[in-house]
This record gives sequence, structure tokens and C-alpha cells, in this order.
Amino acid sequence: MKIVSFRRLIELTKKNFFILLRDKQSLISIMTLPIVIVIILGFVIAGLSGGTSAVRVKMGIHIPENLSSKYGNVIERAAKSSGIKPVLLNSPDQVKKMIVDGEMQVGVSASASEVTFYYDQSFGQYNNYLMILQSFMADEINERLSGIPRFVGIEPIKVETGTSLTVISFIVPGVVAVAIIMVGVYGMAITLSTHKESEVIKRFIVTPVKGSEYVISIAANRYWPSLISTFLTLNVSGWVFSTSYDVKWIPFITIITTGLILAFGIGTILSLAFKDLWTTMSFTTVILITMMLFSNVYYPFSIMPEYMRIISHLFPITYFAAGFRYSLGIEGMFLSRFITINLIFALCGFLLLFIGGKLLFRFERK
Repeated sequence: MKIVSFRRLIELTKKNFFILLRDKQSLISIMTLPIVIVIILGFVIAGLSGGTSAVRVKMGIHIPENLSSKYGNVIERAAKSSGIKPVLLNSPDQVKKMIVDGEMQVGVSASASEVTFYYDQSFGQYNNYLMILQSFMADEINERLSGIPRFVGIEPIKVETGTSLTVISFIVPGVVAVAIIMVGVYGMAITLSTHKESEVIKRFIVTPVKGSEYVISIAANRYWPSLISTFLTLNVSGWVFSTSYDVKWIPFITIITTGLILAFGIGTILSLAFKDLWTTMSFTTVILITMMLFSNVYYPFSIMPEYMRIISHLFPITYFAAGFRYSLGIEGMFLSRFITINLIFALCGFLLLFIGGKLLFRFERK
């Protein structure tokens, strides 16, 4: 017994395609919602933080005179290798004071037994960058002190000048990722709830069409406008906020596709939870807002208490946002982790679509 008839699925997808084209309100909503969200939040964040200005990271270092022969050139060269010209300071207290006063974002202080790295945690969304900088400098210092080259390491690569990191360029991918998931979950849940209320599904029950075929055909026709919307949103943000990215196209298309599959699956399950359209809308909105707040987009992990970090890692939107930033070249991630995230998204998404479609028809028969 076939789980899905591909011939029926293709025919049903074609019919739903023309239905979506006639439903201009839904089509416009899918394609413009991420753009509207990014523009609104973009201006708010830019106004609060001066986010359209390029990042300027200043580093202060302190090396005691008795250790200057051991650490001096090592730390200075490590800093310069990271692209930052450090400022020499007189004491560790001066390093801390200048960071607290906002004159420096990064500080390094050496003693006989350790090298301490300071950074300004209120630097918000740049904390990931500062931690990457810390890791890079630690590797450089270890290599120069030990004289043993790294077997596996990160090599800095010079890129064409003119592209600068801003608050907006760092936050926009996270906002777009949140908007994509919101459109996928919300659109699928509302569409299926509307079909239930208008008894469209009851008409399909008496046909050979299976629930999984019906649900997948709807999801397929919400995929392409969401993909187009993503391209449009990134282009609009580039025009309005002067953002630019080094897009890795295969990971970019992959993470959007698997993320939408999972979002459609979650939306399908949410549509089963309630019979009433407005109850579904209200509950879905609460779920999406909760996921959004814990997504490491608006509130970075670095300022979250431990219990909030644990909660945030339970939501798929956290991993989707990280994978999306990786595909745009602004966040590091092991390729194996990226592949694992996408496999889990795709498998769970398809499973939810199959189960949700089957249960949808079964519940409507009662």
C-alpha cells in the first residue's frame, strides 16, 4: 500500500498552486511579512544602537615589565594578526576601567601564570564576534609560546575592503530566520484551520486523496513564495541598511528548505489542536512569540541566565537562526553540525506532515 501517490500529489499541488495565485491576500502576506518585520525592527535597533555604523573594536593590553620579554611581542602580534591594533596600558585596573567606560571593547592582561581576556558584555550582538576573537588570539599565543604549529587551525584570509560589520547586518539574518519560521508555522496552521471551518476537508475525505498528500501539496505551494520572500528581504535590507553578506548558496537554500519543512509540519500539528480558527490563531501566536524571544536573535545567549539558555535550546528556531547566519557567512559552525541540523529538520518536518495529514482526515471523519 502506497503512503503517497506521486501522480495525485502532483495534480493536487498544481490545483493548489492556482488557488494560491487567486488568493492574493495570502500570497502578499507570505512575501511581505518578513520584509515588514525587518524594516520595522531595523529602524528601531538602528535608532537605539547606531546600528548602521561600522563596528569599531578597540583593544587595550597590559604586560608587566618583568614579563615583556616573554609576552610582549607574542600578545601584540596575536592582536595584530586578528586585524586589531592594540593600545598599551599601564595596569590591569586601567584595562578594566577603559572597558567599563566604553573606551575599549576588549582587553588583555598578562601575569606570570595566565593571560586574562576581558570584553564588554554589553556589546550585545557582537559578543559572538568577541568570543571568536578571544579563541583566535588564544590559539595564536599558544602557538607562538610553544613553538608547536597547530595541526588544525583557522587561517585569517584577507577579503576585499569596503564591507563592514554593523549591528543591523548581524541582526537582520536572525530576524529573517524568525520571520521565515513564523510565516511557515502561522500560514500552515491558519490555512488548515480555515479549510476545516469551511468544510473543504470534508469534501476531500470522500475522494481517493490522502491526508498526507493534501497537506504536502499545500506546504509545497507555500514554499516558493517564502523562498522568494527571503531573497527580497535580504535585498531590501541591503538597500535600506547597507548590509552585505558572503552567501554560501548551497547551505543557504538547504537551511531555508529544511526550516520551512519543519515549520509547515509544526503548523499542521497546531491546526489539529483546536477546532476553532481564532483559538488556533491565538495559541499559535503565543507559541511563536515565545520561540522568538528565546531564539538568540533579540536577546543574545551571553546576557541570558542559564535556565533561559536551556529553554532556548529546546526550540528549533534557535538552531535555524544559527544555521541561517552560517549560510550568510557571519557565524562559524562545524559542517557536521550544520548537516545534522538540516537532517533533523527535514526528517521531523516530513514526519509531522505525514502524521498531521493522516490525523487531520481522521478527525474530520468523526
